[in-house]
Amino acid sequence: MRPQPQEPRREGSTIPQETTLPEYLALAGEPVEFRALIRQITYAAKWVAAELRVAGLHGMLGGTGETNVQGEAVQRLDEFANQTFVDNLLRSPAISDLVSEEMAEGMHIAQHSRGEYALLFDPVDGSSNLDANLAVGSIFSVRAPRDVLRSGRAQIAAGYVMYGPATICVLAVPKFGANLFTYEPRIGEFMFTRGPLTMPSSGGSYGVNEANESGWNPQVREFVSWLRGPAKHSTRYSGALVGDFHRILIGGGVYLYPGDVQHREGKLRLLYEACPLAFIAECAGGRAVSEECDILDIVPTQIHQRTPLIIGSRDEVGRFLPRQG
Repeated sequence: MRPQPQEPRREGSTIPQETTLPEYLALAGEPVEFRALIRQITYAAKWVAAELRVAGLHGMLGGTGETNVQGEAVQRLDEFANQTFVDNLLRSPAISDLVSEEMAEGMHIAQHSRGEYALLFDPVDGSSNLDANLAVGSIFSVRAPRDVLRSGRAQIAAGYVMYGPATICVLAVPKFGANLFTYEPRIGEFMFTRGPLTMPSSGGSYGVNEANESGWNPQVREFVSWLRGPAKHSTRYSGALVGDFHRILIGGGVYLYPGDVQHREGKLRLLYEACPLAFIAECAGGRAVSEECDILDIVPTQIHQRTPLIIGSRDEVGRFLPRQG
């Protein structure tokens, strides 16, 4: 007998099951301009998802031989995804400014000078996983153009797309919190799946690259020792920030990318990696900190600024960095 489909876990939502992402944004009362912006982001994500499915057949895997502004090897799919996002986003008059991991400078779109939004994004997070056919993602942050170099609390919305067994989008907006949508290729839409998401207050796993342990400061070493010792957490680490964070968002626990002796400031980018994920975590009841303060309280001084990141359930993150006062 053919198994019957399960009703998706809804976590108290009143959103109808068959709601598409555009319909969800309309229900949330989001402005038409914001809905147009998200539509262009999802168009780009659909193109990236389609290319990922056949990248090995089209010679799209491997590096280009170039390095980006971060000094990192550029993968062919990094280049493809960045151009795909830019091309789609240029079609939306709501966007006046773009910041990407793959561009040395931010892009001001002169013909959209009255656009309400700036979009900051990492087109392919975890691109070192591509040759191994592991999950990768795209991360984005929405701000007002004048708020790019303000703290993460100035974000209007944030989200990510994860390209794995299913292509999913997690979008956090103030009214409805963080919600999960799954791409249904038969109709070409992201469909509401579950939400608003609530991160468990504690969990049973942690993710960190333990090969760097000798370079960590004592605070980080002691915390990880507690996680794998008295706390009895299991290690779960894939090397792709989106995938590792999504596991923590759904199941609880903590993810760490601390600084080390070679990179005291950390390696993750504040504006388009740490801040959007911190925004999502807080919307879901979690927390994100650097080694000194909450990520959303950091005021950046440059668009490609880096930061350590400890993100996840409030109990674990609170043990690493208790709140002051």
